[in-house]
Amino acid sequence: MIYKAGETITFVAFYTASGEAKQGLADVSAEVHEIGVGVVDTPTVSEDPDGNGFYYCTYTPTSDGAYVCIFKTADATVDQKHIAGIAFRGVAGVNNLDAAISSRPTASEIDIELSSQHGIGSWQAYSVDALLLRISDDELNALLDGQSKKVISIYREDSLNLDITILDADENPIDLTGVTAIFTAREQEDTIDYIIQKALDVYDPANGKMKLNLTSSETQLEPKSYPADIEITFPDGRVKTVWKSLLEIKWDVGR
Repeated sequence: MIYKAGETITFVAFYTASGEAKQGLADVSAEVHEIGVGVVDTPTVSEDPDGNGFYYCTYTPTSDGAYVCIFKTADATVDQKHIAGIAFRGVAGVNNLDAAISSRPTASEIDIELSSQHGIGSWQAYSVDALLLRISDDELNALLDGQSKKVISIYREDSLNLDITILDADENPIDLTGVTAIFTAREQEDTIDYIIQKALDVYDPANGKMKLNLTSSETQLEPKSYPADIEITFPDGRVKTVWKSLLEIKWDVGR
């Protein structure tokens, strides 16, 4: 577990002998290890006043990090001489639950923060997994398998902010400098009429990255699946359909 500097950790070990709690061990020692660093302290070990085989020590890190404690004894009667202690953290970071009402964020502030981070509408609208689409320079006219056929699913009247990365067969990003990309959704596969046609934002062409943004008004559609595709055009005139699947509009019972 990761701990912050200045946060006191209590490590506890439970010793047994023949399956029963072992009390009265006088030689128990402890080594606190910081992962990636080594032993950082050898704190004094105390036996719990009530016995029951419990031994404990405390340690306060001077830097943020991952810490474990190994308890050791030379007693030959115990079932295990070296034991990794169970860690308990203090109440630091919990007492702020008692903060004054005036210092707590308002519902409006929370809504503004969530909207700025996740987009307006249901959280599912923003949490759609990024698509990784693979194309090969020598197969630019081939439709791709795998995630290139993944359905884009969204609730009715939700906004969508979807990152898309274009990769070649070796999973290297395709240079999209000068590329235009168009998203099109239709009522039916065999019609030229579209219900949505939107240019994608090629925001990081060197790394093959572009973004599809749909507004809540654009997704104000009858809940069902619509045939859709993304087509990119290279500066030299080459055209490639990099995604061809469905735009799924789902019911939102709140609207």
